[in-house]
Amino acid sequence: MKRRVNPLLLIGITGVSISGALFGMDYGRAIGGNPRIWWTPQEFALPLEQTADHFQLLIDGEPFAEHLARNSLTALGPEGLAYFVRPEMVRVRLNNWPQTQASLFHFAVYSAFGLGASLACLILGLIEFFQRPPGRRQMNSDRAERSLFLQQANPLKPDRATRPSAWRRG
Repeated sequence: MKRRVNPLLLIGITGVSISGALFGMDYGRAIGGNPRIWWTPQEFALPLEQTADHFQLLIDGEPFAEHLARNSLTALGPEGLAYFVRPEMVRVRLNNWPQTQASLFHFAVYSAFGLGASLACLILGLIEFFQRPPGRRQMNSDRAERSLFLQQANPLKPDRATRPSAWRRG
């Protein structure tokens, strides 16, 4: 009465377990990651010119780089003295979380593909498992038919009444 587990069912169970765990980890890191830790380190802060394609800072509707070029920005030093802000003094730290999050989602797509294929194998394996009658039952019915055939009177094999020894006694 036992059913045999088919290969699709085994692939589905194993694949759903492995790729499901991988997808959960990748997707969880992409959604629940800490966006505050992905800033460029202060030692590697970039000059303003290298970050022009990432953002644009405006002061009174005018780009920040133009203010720096004409020396229209001043700052106060630690002693309280004013000085002009030069372009080489300005450094930019970027938050790299969007790029990191995109790469995590990229990995999550691959594991989601594996999860989908594994789920398809699991569903097909379950359908085949429950539609096919158990293998042992088929074998038992074949054996029963054979034994029934052998129990029927066989004209080639004499029974007790037709044996020569029974004739002599009788």
